[in-house]
Amino acid sequence: MVKVIRRRTGGFTLVELLVVIAIIGILIALLLPAVQMAREAARRSQCGNNLKQIVLATHNYHDTHGAFPTSTSWARDGLPDPRDIINCWSSKFRLLPYIEQNNLYERTNLLQGPYTNGWGNQYNAHLSVRLPIFNCPSQPYTINGGQANFTYAINQGTSHYNPDNTTPTATASYNRHNGFAAQNSQSVGSSDAPVTFGTMPDGSSNTAAFSEFVLDIGTRDLNSIVYNWAGGNSTLEVRNSCLAQSAYSERQEMRGRGWSWGGHLGGEFYSHVMLPKEKSCHSFAGDWEADVCMAANSGHPDGVNVARADGSVTFVSKTVDKYSWWAFGTRIGREPNKTP
Repeated sequence: MVKVIRRRTGGFTLVELLVVIAIIGILIALLLPAVQMAREAARRSQCGNNLKQIVLATHNYHDTHGAFPTSTSWARDGLPDPRDIINCWSSKFRLLPYIEQNNLYERTNLLQGPYTNGWGNQYNAHLSVRLPIFNCPSQPYTINGGQANFTYAINQGTSHYNPDNTTPTATASYNRHNGFAAQNSQSVGSSDAPVTFGTMPDGSSNTAAFSEFVLDIGTRDLNSIVYNWAGGNSTLEVRNSCLAQSAYSERQEMRGRGWSWGGHLGGEFYSHVMLPKEKSCHSFAGDWEADVCMAANSGHPDGVNVARADGSVTFVSKTVDKYSWWAFGTRIGREPNKTP
């Protein structure tokens, strides 16, 4: 009698296959967060490098003009009126010759005002181009930005609000900003003095210059602009008042629409009144540059990149001490603790 020897054929049983699939799934679950973290780290690094290049461009501008670029210029009639804000030019526009975009600058008709991507002014349409240097790769939304979107803003400081509660808001000049930004206007008494290295007694390494914000996407995000708020006499009171508000402005879709526009609601400024990733506020009744508290914000989960006036970049946690953040935002405060 011939004995039949059955040899086991190669391959996996169903149980073995399921075990292998389960192991692969576990490995993917373990590795995916690490991959996502690595990608975000790369995006955050590129985001910070963009800010560094912007600030270095302001240094070249300073070498040429003897001051840093102004951040807002009122319209041709020189009247600080909301109807004229469309004709304001941003600091980013003034930096075009220093970021290898002189062609865009030379083609611009300054008398027609900046392009604002569907909000009131379609002149100078060549400025609708999206420039990567003005956009953080971690930006989570793009629906309102369009081609001309941008996500970096210049530091307005704490405006006329006084951390020591010695200057009532009602009697303070609305346009005397204490940050890196300077407002320029044709109206008498409505301009800041140009900011230079010499008008920065706190030191360029202790003064914030530019940071990030999130494109305004409506009430789904804290970046939405609150407008029916009451100010206060101190920075602390103003911040607390803003945090307590819940109504949103009809202008919330404007922030980040056009990088050539210098309007505060368009995203030119951010303020150090609010801490990183807190909500932003705008006094609808006032509608002026210092009546806004636009927070630095980002697509990063735990903070924002901030470029100092000396060109260095630091990442600031959303849990930063508020007094350190306020001090970091001013160039003339002479505070003892300037570094967040």
